[in-house]
Amino acid sequence: METSRTANSTLRVRDRDRVDACALLDAARDDGQLTGPQHSERTRTAMQARTFADLDTVVDDLQIPANLVDTPVVTPARRRPSRRWLVGGAAIVAAALIGMLCGWASSEGGPITDSTPPNMTTTEGIEAFLAAYRDHFGDLLADEVTLHAEHASIVRPAAGDPSKSERYSYRGEFEDRSTTNREPDLELIDLGTIDIAELSALLAGAPQTVGAPQAHISFLDIEHTTLGYNKDASVSIYMEGARTGYLTVGLDGEPLYVSKAQK
Repeated sequence: METSRTANSTLRVRDRDRVDACALLDAARDDGQLTGPQHSERTRTAMQARTFADLDTVVDDLQIPANLVDTPVVTPARRRPSRRWLVGGAAIVAAALIGMLCGWASSEGGPITDSTPPNMTTTEGIEAFLAAYRDHFGDLLADEVTLHAEHASIVRPAAGDPSKSERYSYRGEFEDRSTTNREPDLELIDLGTIDIAELSALLAGAPQTVGAPQAHISFLDIEHTTLGYNKDASVSIYMEGARTGYLTVGLDGEPLYVSKAQK
């Protein structure tokens, strides 16, 4: 009924609700309900949605996958102002948990001894990078950090002038590359708040999470998420190859978005 479909339609949506809508749109594209351009247009609308009425306009005419039937985006009766983190994102959380379980299993074992610098897309490499970062800058604050296996790029406020950003490269040593204007309201990311234990399992299981178990991690991007309006800090884990997907999680390891590998 129309009245039930529009229940609580003026309620503001959460980032999780926008992510659920995008997961539904991804499924609709994958099973032929939407063309590529239609999917792109609706995804942009979903990520800019402020209320459930906005999301309803992009999902109302779609068939619903079983794993998303009980989400607030699809079932208005589940739209509750006080249930911020109790529902939604079921498919994303399930996929990430499967990957984490695989990750915990595959990361067990003795320490690896190697004299070469550790790969910065691994737990050991991230920890070594953070230690070097703290030694060099005296803190763990940044605007954005991109970690590749053997090199990294960093954007952080210029020393003594927070209106400017300095970009550094890192290959065992930090080199200042350029200075640009910095967004005045940009909140600093505290790299020290990254939950390394959670991230370790997510890294090891990322190929399984995105559905490309033979893929390898290409790079990590630590930045403010483009999902929704909160713009919280996040870690995106990208697989090698143009069609192998990526996973975005919060600094605490909470799954935010999974882009599945395309077959």
